[in-house]
Amino acid sequence: MTVTQIPSTTDKAIVVGTFPTCSPGRLFDYWTIPQLITQWWPPEAEIESCLNGSYHFSWPQMQWHLRGQYTDFEPGRKLAFTWRWDHYPNITNVVVNFEPLDAIDAIGDTGTKLTVTHGDYSDSGEDQEARQGHIEGWLYFVGKLQSCIEGQ
Repeated sequence: MTVTQIPSTTDKAIVVGTFPTCSPGRLFDYWTIPQLITQWWPPEAEIESCLNGSYHFSWPQMQWHLRGQYTDFEPGRKLAFTWRWDHYPNITNVVVNFEPLDAIDAIGDTGTKLTVTHGDYSDSGEDQEARQGHIEGWLYFVGKLQSCIEGQ
């Protein structure tokens, strides 16, 4: 399993991870079911799992709140959502693609190539700093998701 940053223009951040033992549908669940997403990302999650549904992730100890709306919702294929921190008003967009791997595991499921594209950054120093933080965050959290799934 690997997690890497894909070279991109300054308006996007792209991170790719492979999940050889997790099907696209099951991996999608880890992004859209509160009991699963809290195993690897926010400590608390409220999710309305549908197109135009909303989410609210929180880190109570830090008093951080991340909120958004699902703009694309195709189970096992694609998830897109807006991204806005309460303490940082700029809104960006995230697209998560779930692509089947050629490899098939012991129970006949295919693995998944996960691509996270976070974007719409301007050339401003503030946006480029946010972009770099998002790259580092996605590398860390997609790696944490891999560890979570591998340990199951």
